[in-house]
Amino acid sequence: MISTVKMVSTISRNRLASCTVRAASTSAADVFGGDAWRYDKGAFRSWVAAASKGESPQKGQLYGYLALSFGDVDVDKDGFINDKEFDRLLEKVASLPRRYGLAPSWQDEYGGDVAKRTASRKAMFDMIESGTYAIKDSPKPGKIAMRQFVLWATDHIFHKVATLDGEKHKVAFRHIEGYTREEYIATLRAAIKDSKSGEGVVLYNYLLTSFVQADTECRGAIHFEQFDKLVDAAAVTPRFFGLAPDSRDEAARRKMFEEMDINKEGFITFRKFLEFTRKHVEAKLAGIPE
Repeated sequence: MISTVKMVSTISRNRLASCTVRAASTSAADVFGGDAWRYDKGAFRSWVAAASKGESPQKGQLYGYLALSFGDVDVDKDGFINDKEFDRLLEKVASLPRRYGLAPSWQDEYGGDVAKRTASRKAMFDMIESGTYAIKDSPKPGKIAMRQFVLWATDHIFHKVATLDGEKHKVAFRHIEGYTREEYIATLRAAIKDSKSGEGVVLYNYLLTSFVQADTECRGAIHFEQFDKLVDAAAVTPRFFGLAPDSRDEAARRKMFEEMDINKEGFITFRKFLEFTRKHVEAKLAGIPE
């Protein structure tokens, strides 16, 4: 037990040390790694589209993502999963497109009905086990193998890729150059109206990744100097469309920070930043004619 505590303590110190090293450089790649599709909606769209065309390395990366996700839910590590593990696997894999508002939550898909979700997922599982993707004389009745899941999942995903053009109006905030001012404003209006909508999820993910990028100490909170840089980064988008002043007003930013730091702790959390930003955007939109 003592050795475990020491190990955790050592890991924690190492993580803090690594954060100190990255404090001087806070690019998205520094924080999230080189796979932009894991945090960037625009990059994800391009990545999955390339994978669907069989391009490298995207196809291999998608395969690796699906295979490792399968392994994560394979509790007894026998190379097969049952219908309950399949249900968990779908939730795990779906979390990626959901991150960008490109797939509904299971609550939206099944109206919050757990029994309906279970029955639907079981029907999918049965189809994979005994239908097109079946293994002849399977040694594990009631289970499916990784190959079966990967073949089914890639077919399903590639079919969905063809529908992505239908949501182009939902702005990818890290690629604003590909959108119009009207599309940007429409996305914000929809996001503020319903935080669980596709647009709301896109805005949430953008704010979360921006906050994490600004949090150079990796502690889930930022002080004013980090917030000041965060606002500079976040202001790029509205400035691009002429919706924010080009100048920096430190007094106004101090006021924003203090309004969020209601406990006067000298830092703000993501939750407070998220809540304040939504209210701030809503107030700004109220002054823009529809």
